[in-house]
Amino acid sequence: MTMIFRTTSKSRLTRTTGTTTKVLRALSFTAVLSGCAGPGGTSPPDGAAVRALKDRLDHNPSATAVLQEHCSLPIRVVRLPAHEHPSPDILLLLEVQDANQVRTRHVQLLCGDIALSDAWNWYVPERLTRGMNRVLETTDTPFGKAVAETHFHRQRLESHFPDASSGIVLENRAILRRASDNAPISLVVEDYLPAALRPQP
Repeated sequence: MTMIFRTTSKSRLTRTTGTTTKVLRALSFTAVLSGCAGPGGTSPPDGAAVRALKDRLDHNPSATAVLQEHCSLPIRVVRLPAHEHPSPDILLLLEVQDANQVRTRHVQLLCGDIALSDAWNWYVPERLTRGMNRVLETTDTPFGKAVAETHFHRQRLESHFPDASSGIVLENRAILRRASDNAPISLVVEDYLPAALRPQP
């Protein structure tokens, strides 16, 4: 089965994601569930560096913690517009019935003023504490830090290496599951930018 991905440069803080991209993502999620999409993609253009980043992400549940390894400043989060409702495929992966059970967070992670990644996050508030939800709703705290007390682990769905012209070096899709009962608390789609491959001042 041939999967189609459409990506655009994430270098500007004012970027918004269109409905077409969300539909294509939903199709990808369906393929993962049906077994048509594997965990790999085409060969990355900057092979060694991208594979090293992917390996670190595969072995650490927190993407923020991975990016922090190469940033001398605290990772900064900028919230972006996120008004679209989750698709039926997203609800299926999160094991919920109603779109009202899910909230959407769209952020860009930066080291200083340098953008490292752009991430969409669909999460289930009822599986988090009141304090965690308050932090997520009222602050720019990274999701992984806000929900650290769930001791979540990451279940990778797939990785994809977009065309170099997109300005994205790696796209990861994963479910975050809390340790106590393995319930999914979040579905993430993370686009990593070239700056994520090298140490930042």
